[in-house]
Amino acid sequence: MVFVINFTENVIHGLSNKQTPCATGTGRGVPGVTVRWSKPPIGWHNLNSDGALDSRDGVASCGGLIRDDGGAWIVGFSKRIGICLILEAELWGIYEGLLAAWSIGSQYLLVESECLEAINLIKNRSTSDGVLSMIHSISALLNRSWCVRFSHIVRDGNHAADWMAKLASSDDLFCHRYLSPPVSISLLLQQDVAD
Repeated sequence: MVFVINFTENVIHGLSNKQTPCATGTGRGVPGVTVRWSKPPIGWHNLNSDGALDSRDGVASCGGLIRDDGGAWIVGFSKRIGICLILEAELWGIYEGLLAAWSIGSQYLLVESECLEAINLIKNRSTSDGVLSMIHSISALLNRSWCVRFSHIVRDGNHAADWMAKLASSDDLFCHRYLSPPVSISLLLQQDVAD
């Protein structure tokens, strides 16, 4: 299979330059922006990732989950990162999510992030000094033999990933994977797949 990265232009350029790319707004009324979670196309997996920053101590974490085309949980992850910018935490979430997706054999993957800036940096293979190593690491994963698409999703559609990011242990810097959903996230998952 040939690597494909497909960015839908109306999604990437759906926000005006005056809107904050990693904002926490709802995105309602913004064309091309997903407001609630929806199932991926048949045969695809969906990765939702998020970064979080604890305002009390400035420690960042990331997390997310991968679901199948029926909305069923495949794997989740959370990781404490340490002190960094929220953009770096968002990129860490995408990176750890791509690693998890590759490890379970995903061939077709839709990646959803609420950080438009992170999506654009990946799209443009940016060489921005602050995140250069993360972009290179993500690019290396994207160059593998699979089909990966990126989409911007607003916070209202990314609650489950946000929850996973906040589950990160404060005791270590390892990425923890969850083969079944934590009980505390069950209601969010049910709401996502409800019609």
